[in-house]
Amino acid sequence: MQLTQAIRQMGRNDVKLVRRDSFLIGMFAYSIAIAVTLRFALPWFANFFAEQDILAFPLQEWYPMFIAYGVIFMGAVLAGMIFGFMLLDEKDDQTIKALLVMPMPLNYYMAYRVGVPAVVAFVMIVVEMLIVNLALPPLLPLLLIAAGAALTTPITALFFMTFAPNKVQGFALNKVIGVLGLIIIAAWFFEPPLQLIAGVFPPFWISKAYWMVFEGQSLWWGALTIGVVLQIVLIAVLLRLMKRVLYRL
Repeated sequence: MQLTQAIRQMGRNDVKLVRRDSFLIGMFAYSIAIAVTLRFALPWFANFFAEQDILAFPLQEWYPMFIAYGVIFMGAVLAGMIFGFMLLDEKDDQTIKALLVMPMPLNYYMAYRVGVPAVVAFVMIVVEMLIVNLALPPLLPLLLIAAGAALTTPITALFFMTFAPNKVQGFALNKVIGVLGLIIIAAWFFEPPLQLIAGVFPPFWISKAYWMVFEGQSLWWGALTIGVVLQIVLIAVLLRLMKRVLYRL
């Protein structure tokens, strides 16, 4: 079976899964809702805090922190949750078994499960950043940062498939991922080199690159490169673990 045929076949199956599950559709809407909320809530709170003299500095200085977590990280994670739950649906429905016995190389399936979620996440993150339209980086850094952040999506999806036996456990793992994301927020309040401890969490480096762009630092691409490399390594590890899971089904 050719790769294009495999993509069309798996794409049709994904569309069916999304159409029959309102939760997955709701996750797309929720992701956009976060961006819209940030777009209007951040300026409102900035004005309110300034009028009430609540903060000793303008809230605008914290915009990159909120956007890094709410859009760059959570945008990718929410997309990963959608595809992760689709994988769990395939597992529950035994659809994966059917795919494995068809004349389609397993590598095609793996490439699809990494590539398509990353592309979807890239588009979602760019759209959400444009919706928020606050602390927006120039176009080239925006596209590169969105591409780096999009790698978090297949990581999330593969994490669900590998470690969650069913959708109930998937919801539990979702909480774990959300808590790990707080590392990004915590890192905002520390300066290097202490801040770099958060680098053990690969998605942090993508947010760090965004912060460096916002601060006008020319070496932002270095942080982005580290984040991309670490996430690719993590994807490779999760793919190997996923293969073991597939052959045990």
